[in-house]
Amino acid sequence: MKSKLLFTVLLSASVVLSGCSLFKSDLIKQSKSTAENKATAKNENSSDKVYGLNEEWIVDGQWRLKITEVKTTQDRNKHIKDKIAQVVIMKYTYENLGFKNEYQDLFLAPRTVVDGAENEARIYPINSSKYPEPTPVGAISESTMGYGLSVESDKIKISFTQFDKDGKKMENATFEVPVTK
Repeated sequence: MKSKLLFTVLLSASVVLSGCSLFKSDLIKQSKSTAENKATAKNENSSDKVYGLNEEWIVDGQWRLKITEVKTTQDRNKHIKDKIAQVVIMKYTYENLGFKNEYQDLFLAPRTVVDGAENEARIYPINSSKYPEPTPVGAISESTMGYGLSVESDKIKISFTQFDKDGKKMENATFEVPVTK
């Protein structure tokens, strides 16, 4: 019964987190396009920042986010059939500094998590998960999520994207953080 409930909750969370996701081929095209755009943007603007562990991504008057820990776990879910080389638990916090729109309070979840072999990781159900929640102005969300990596990695890249409160500008941040054992 618990496993069915856990599976249902994780499936629901995965749908919420991924939203209306694109087809895989579209994701690959988008990823290549994004990588090319980032390379071009870096050449034009050297202020693109890659954040590290405990560094804050602040969008003035809207939100503040930081990744506080990424560690491995030996816990495995017997219902996951995919071959997973390493499971990591990522802890992060975000504070709503003034993000308000007509649809939902601030909700920040990683857009992508990439392992050491440049493979996109999948959300991996773990017992200690505390998924992100819509967070009203002035509140802080503390989230813990598991990810299954295809290769053992010493560091991972985590990308966040979020439209500003007006829905006009897409804000982006990339974190490169060490994985502790």
